[in-house]
Amino acid sequence: MAAAGLLAAATAVGVIPASAQMKSKQFNILMLTDLSSVYSETSGPGDVEFAKMAVDDFGGKVNGVPINVIVVDNKLDPALSVNKAREIIDSQGVNLITDVSSSAAAIAIAKLANERHILTTFVSPGTTALTNEACGKYTWHYGYDTSAMSAPVKKMTQDGTKKWYFITADFAFGKSLLDSFSKAVKDNGGEVVGVDMVPFPNDDFSSYLLKAQAAGAEAIGILESGQDLRNAVKQAREFGLMDAGIKIVPGQLNLSDVKALGPDTWAGVNAALIWYWDLDDETRKFAKRFHDKLNFYPGDIHAGNYSAVYQVLKTVQELGTDDPDKVTEALEGRRFSDMFTKDALMRKRDHLVVKRTFIGQVKPASEVKNDSDFFTIVGSVPGDEAYYPEAESTCKHDW
Repeated sequence: MAAAGLLAAATAVGVIPASAQMKSKQFNILMLTDLSSVYSETSGPGDVEFAKMAVDDFGGKVNGVPINVIVVDNKLDPALSVNKAREIIDSQGVNLITDVSSSAAAIAIAKLANERHILTTFVSPGTTALTNEACGKYTWHYGYDTSAMSAPVKKMTQDGTKKWYFITADFAFGKSLLDSFSKAVKDNGGEVVGVDMVPFPNDDFSSYLLKAQAAGAEAIGILESGQDLRNAVKQAREFGLMDAGIKIVPGQLNLSDVKALGPDTWAGVNAALIWYWDLDDETRKFAKRFHDKLNFYPGDIHAGNYSAVYQVLKTVQELGTDDPDKVTEALEGRRFSDMFTKDALMRKRDHLVVKRTFIGQVKPASEVKNDSDFFTIVGSVPGDEAYYPEAESTCKHDW
């Protein structure tokens, strides 16, 4: 549905149900995002803008109640995230928490959200813990997880790249990536020839890259994101590893990463994408609206925040209530399509949002047509294959 269509839809759903029973006089959305640290380009202001676009497209009200977006720079700090969230919950009330940059912060927020009965959609973090040991009634893993990010590894291993070495950020997100990527290699007949756990943040990856080369790696999974990922890939290119035929696969790759180093540094690299601004006419129209305001093209995490906010608001409108228990019940098992994804499933068992994952290959600079035309989509994986099977979830679902 294009932007104009969404506005029309918002007008249609904007009719207040006769039975509307809102507990709050204002529907407060709390965004915990990184505005000043290493993920500020991949989340941060872009996430805020897309969340506000969703509110605007909904008409600024839900069931006659004004919608308010409260933004907190969480600086990737779990304690700061929880303390600020608790303070705002107590002083202003919160109906929805979204984004939550950093997996460690998200795990901490999940506990608070479930204790305080606050709907939460995790878009930025990737750890599978959010739908396993840290799952809960009111929390949803909305954007992506590390099992989906391993899609290129599965395909490359099946296609004959058998020897893998992993350079891994030594924190929750990196460890989750390592579990998912290693499983993808082994399940598809490959071998993990080495692993290094790397302190975060880090700017010198030379010793790890040379160890991987010496180990005979055919591919190196750099299980990092943000500036650390850029440092590692830049050094891999400088050392000639890609020219020597060693394939580089990032844990998470964003438009801002490619732009920062230039596409020729990344040329030929395959990465999992949950969304891409140039997928179709609908995504391009949304990207233009975003670009007109912020002067850069949105990434997949930005777009995920639009969808998360819009789908929750839509459900609240349909039900006529912001009661978190009723909204949760309505979301469980829900299928939806919007500009972010098509025919996604909000899995009841563990509150994982299951959706198609794309495999994007970075173009060389000679093929790039504008400042963010970086990927060629070379494949896609259906949601039920991209994410770990429901039967493997350890979520107790004891609510």
